[in-house]
Amino acid sequence: MYRIGVDTGGTFTDCVIIDATGRVGVGKALSTHDDLSVGICNSIENAARTVGLTLDDALRGADLLAHATTVGINALLTGNGARVGLITTAGFEGTVPIARGNKVIGIEERLRTEAIHWQKPTMLLPRRNIVGVHERIDAHGTVLEKLSDDDARRAFAILRERDVQAVAVALLWSIIDPRHELQLAELAAEELPGVHVTLSHQLAPRIGEYERTMTTLLNAYVAPLVSVYIEKLRDVFASRGFRGRFVVNQSSGGVKDASRIVHAPVDTLNSGPVGGVCAALDLGRRLGHLNVVATDVGGTSFDVGLIADGRLQYARRPMIGMYPLATPVVDLTSIGTGGGSIAWIDDTIGALRVGPQSAGADPGPVCYGRGGERATVTDAAVALGYLTQLGGTLQLDAGAARAAIERTIAGPLGVTVEHAADDILRVANAQMADLVRRSTVQRGHNPADFALYAYGGAAPQYAGRYAADLGVAEVVIPSLASVFSAYGAAATDLRNMAELEIRPETIESALEWLPAELDRLEATARAAVDADASPAVDADASGATRVERRISLRFARQVHSLSIVIGDAVDAATLSATFRAEYERLVGAGTAFASAGIEAVGITVEARAPVVTDAAIAGTRHGIGASLEAIGTRPAWFDGATVECSVYDGATLPAGARIAGPAFVELPTTTLVVYPGHIAVQESTGDIRLLLPAKNGTE
Repeated sequence: MYRIGVDTGGTFTDCVIIDATGRVGVGKALSTHDDLSVGICNSIENAARTVGLTLDDALRGADLLAHATTVGINALLTGNGARVGLITTAGFEGTVPIARGNKVIGIEERLRTEAIHWQKPTMLLPRRNIVGVHERIDAHGTVLEKLSDDDARRAFAILRERDVQAVAVALLWSIIDPRHELQLAELAAEELPGVHVTLSHQLAPRIGEYERTMTTLLNAYVAPLVSVYIEKLRDVFASRGFRGRFVVNQSSGGVKDASRIVHAPVDTLNSGPVGGVCAALDLGRRLGHLNVVATDVGGTSFDVGLIADGRLQYARRPMIGMYPLATPVVDLTSIGTGGGSIAWIDDTIGALRVGPQSAGADPGPVCYGRGGERATVTDAAVALGYLTQLGGTLQLDAGAARAAIERTIAGPLGVTVEHAADDILRVANAQMADLVRRSTVQRGHNPADFALYAYGGAAPQYAGRYAADLGVAEVVIPSLASVFSAYGAAATDLRNMAELEIRPETIESALEWLPAELDRLEATARAAVDADASPAVDADASGATRVERRISLRFARQVHSLSIVIGDAVDAATLSATFRAEYERLVGAGTAFASAGIEAVGITVEARAPVVTDAAIAGTRHGIGASLEAIGTRPAWFDGATVECSVYDGATLPAGARIAGPAFVELPTTTLVVYPGHIAVQESTGDIRLLLPAKNGTE
């Protein structure tokens, strides 16, 4: 039986196939945006071929297919979501148009203090599709105005006339008493049969009507498209003999059964990048790294996530672009710097820039030979001799890459192609290193306490450059680096989170009701995981469903809160001490304002369970061989000169092999660049540890 993981990215679709013995097949294919299922099947076929299987063999033999998808986020970014209507409490129809989002996202630093340049998020629906109904429930759950069936039917008649494909329902204080939202759902089934309906109290039970309403609206906006996409994939896989479990990666970490994810597709918007962080969490546990900086260099972006104390980190104020979310999202920061990022000259100051524009998969970088005309980061690497092929099959045209760099960058700047290409990489890697600093230092973390994992198709080419000055404890190139997010989808657990956000109150007061509410949330979270779990899973035999309880605390009247794990002993003194210690770790010693008092503002329970009954993948010995002999040499440009560099086959390297730079290690679907002064060490797990100059003397 096989486990298959697939990640659809902006440029490539990646696939990992793992059998019960830990044997791994890896495949890449260009993403086919007109019909993503084609690229998905191509990537599965390429991965299957590496382990002696056909596409149909792999699908017939798979007991699990896990998918990290970009369909929802692409619909949002391109404005191709559903025609949606919003029903809200009368008098609050302006909640979405007024907005409370970050209006300076994407605006130049010098303009962020000038309100004339600020922007509101783009409306996802016309204002006439926002309909108020006469009802009112207060913050204590008291019904001040009852919702009438006639008024509800009037609202649905308006939306039916406007031919909506999905409806978002977000009423004031429905998280305290959802009776009116449930009443609307019952009537919607009669008045708008077949139309997808999202209820805010079920999707986002958090205080803050704008964030909750916006999340509900986003879910309705992408739900029809995601639903059709998932059903199409299910049919395509079934037509080729797949009879296993189909799960989808979540933005909150872990996976959920595909049949259930269609009800909350907003939780797939960051599906791909989060898959990589989940894989880093899994690998960190096996390598003994509790603190990891997960860095993902793809074709269009550079993503950074943190694992601290062996746990995923969740965004305090999650955003998708300019849209706020009221659902749990693994904390990721991203910039538009990747292999396909376009290099250009800023004519206003004559400076070289890289990104955020990307060549994507079509036409892609110039070196792909698919019609691209503007030089990219990948073109720079090819021009310098770092890359000769991608995906194991895509041969790269170095001449075309050099010509594009000469025409668009080197000529206008009056430098050689090599200097221009090196400058492109220098700018791109400086942007990556800066994002890592902002994701660690500015959040109260010391990079020296973290291992840096570099993955994604382009990370092995650049990790030695962007990690060099960060001061991290060590750098690891995972054995499945180029398809790490696909691996993360296949290797992670079923997860579900149940939340309750409350009006602020003291810890002592909260403890009066806390145990009962935690038990209720745990039952909800466990039930959702059990609904997804295979009937064959014996909870006792497979390690049991694991549960983590957390409480969100803050100093009185503060805006932001911290989430603290609730241990076995739940008492005010322990919770207060833990909160103050974490607060001072993040903000600074002596900053805790103890005299203000501490408030509880919410609780969360997360349940996790194994996806399948077989043992967790442990040490996939991918790329372990017995030969340290170079398979050849090739010229490449380093430090201002062209030098002849040894080339090694990563599949033949023995455990403990040490390769000094400058050199290249050819890995399945990517190339590791070992820069001058760096040393690559092959670990017994198949992962590669990269020793930077400051550490060489101590190894």
